[in-house]
Amino acid sequence: MSGCKNISDRGIQLVADNYQGLQKLDITRCIKLTDDALQKVLEKCSALESLNMYALSSFTDKAYTKIGYLGNLTFLDLCGAQGSQNLTDDGLSSISRCGSLTYLNLSWCVRVTDVGVVAIAQGCRSLELLSLFGILGVTDACLEALSKSCSNSLTTLDVNGCTGIKHTNKSKHIWLYPFLPSSLQF
Repeated sequence: MSGCKNISDRGIQLVADNYQGLQKLDITRCIKLTDDALQKVLEKCSALESLNMYALSSFTDKAYTKIGYLGNLTFLDLCGAQGSQNLTDDGLSSISRCGSLTYLNLSWCVRVTDVGVVAIAQGCRSLELLSLFGILGVTDACLEALSKSCSNSLTTLDVNGCTGIKHTNKSKHIWLYPFLPSSLQF
């Protein structure tokens, strides 16, 4: 349903009612959806493995909390969940219960801080890719947590634009790089 800007809560609820075994859901740019509708979808479609919510800034932690109950979730794209009432460390702490996550895109989730990323590091130990692109509230503390908890799985970490992170691999001139804990100096 990516790009279906006119899909309403009623439309997404019809999908949830009729496809409860749904494994992949892409609601990128479905801007008319509300927290209540997303919560109902997540409750009914608990087998989701992939959830793409790119460029949606209308949801709050109320909806993000329900994501934490998706035990099979491996792919989650929340790029652009920004704004004054959107994804915070509390929502991210709930998402950290998704222990099977291998891909998590938090680019431009500007209210996220080290607290949320540390929760993700501790709960999502299977992460292979994590994007923190553009998040100013993260520091080297989250890198240390990721190094301790995800060093066996994390292969790609994007910290481009994270001005609070000082200990990056200076020998590489790109910010999206293979995550090598031994190359970080704390």
